[in-house]
Amino acid sequence: MVDHELLERVLRLDADARRELRDAIDQSLPVEVTAELAALLDARIAEADAHPEDAVPWEVVRDRARAKVAAARKTA
Repeated sequence: MVDHELLERVLRLDADARRELRDAIDQSLPVEVTAELAALLDARIAEADAHPEDAVPWEVVRDRARAKVAAARKTA
């Protein structure tokens, strides 16, 4: 059950404070890995191990993401 008084207090916080609170709450919760998710992770790890040449360096991923963000800002 949600404490509505507490929720109202939280919603009065600025966005940065709410994000910080959200992160603190997330870190306090146990990580839930279902059997399905564990199997998926195992399969992805096995695939990566079997084909290391398919890996994309972090710098390439980062640069692609930055380019997408820049393009989205231009169209916004």
